[in-house]
Amino acid sequence: MILRRLYVKKSLKNTSEGVEFTLKNILADATITKPLEITIDNNPVPLEKVILVTESKTIRNNEISSEKPLDFSLNTSIIIKIEGLKLNPGQHKIAISGATKEYGGIKFDVLDKID
Repeated sequence: MILRRLYVKKSLKNTSEGVEFTLKNILADATITKPLEITIDNNPVPLEKVILVTESKTIRNNEISSEKPLDFSLNTSIIIKIEGLKLNPGQHKIAISGATKEYGGIKFDVLDKID
């Protein structure tokens, strides 16, 4: 699936605040219009625990809406930070779904690992 190309391979890591990974838009300009739904190893991540960081903006996932969208322009990155979560070393399945103004619903999953 082409949307998997948004995920930056080997970006999954534990941090002092939790877990983070990166998405890079190499496909086309998009505007995220609703909170991203994220599951890790089939466990849903609470929306309020997710923070999205771009070059110009930091926003809590649960604050994204059609009235307060997040631009995801071509060749930009979003660091997705999940507060309070720690993952064990090994492979993990990350599933992401959401909505964009331009393309409607999006959904994809990837495998990444923590060493």
